[in-house]
Amino acid sequence: MVNDMRLVCLVLLVTVPLRALAQDKPAEKKEAPRLKGSVKQSAPKIDLGLPAFGSIPKGDDVKRVDEKPAQDGPTVTSGQATYAIVSVQHGKGFIRSPTGSKPSAPFPAVTAAGTPLMTEKFSTVVRVKAPDKKSTSIEVAVLDPRGDTVMDASGTLTFKNDETDWTVDWEPTGVRSAGDFQVLVRIGGNPLGTFPLKIEAKKP
Repeated sequence: MVNDMRLVCLVLLVTVPLRALAQDKPAEKKEAPRLKGSVKQSAPKIDLGLPAFGSIPKGDDVKRVDEKPAQDGPTVTSGQATYAIVSVQHGKGFIRSPTGSKPSAPFPAVTAAGTPLMTEKFSTVVRVKAPDKKSTSIEVAVLDPRGDTVMDASGTLTFKNDETDWTVDWEPTGVRSAGDFQVLVRIGGNPLGTFPLKIEAKKP
């Protein structure tokens, strides 16, 4: 009998704490039932601050740029004035005419003689056209077949009409050899091209 009472007391001691623990345990939350179907979401619009592009123009809208026709002679623009070389002539002497200076005698080439070779005295006339009649500088250089300068002169162009002549009287000058020389002309500091000058060695 005593043993039965002890067993009952032991069962009560174990059962009571288990009930207390069960009461203190929070109740688990039940998940909300899921609804059938789907929710459609759209991405938010973000303004990047980029400019809007217009439509691409068609070929019909593009204006054609007309090319300027090429001029006959070398020209250069210095400031607001335009200059053009009309002619470059060489000779032993020149005479004036209504159309400009002309060689007084046929002059196919400059003669060089001696040892070393020395050119004869001759003249060069450069005719320049300038519709604006604005004065400017002119430089003339004689280049040998190697491209080295053997003669040079400079001055100022002045215009009464739209064309004027500028004359250089060359003194005898030593050259390494005869051959095909070039005359370089600069107007207002700008080169307008080179022009041929033949120098021949005089036969002994």
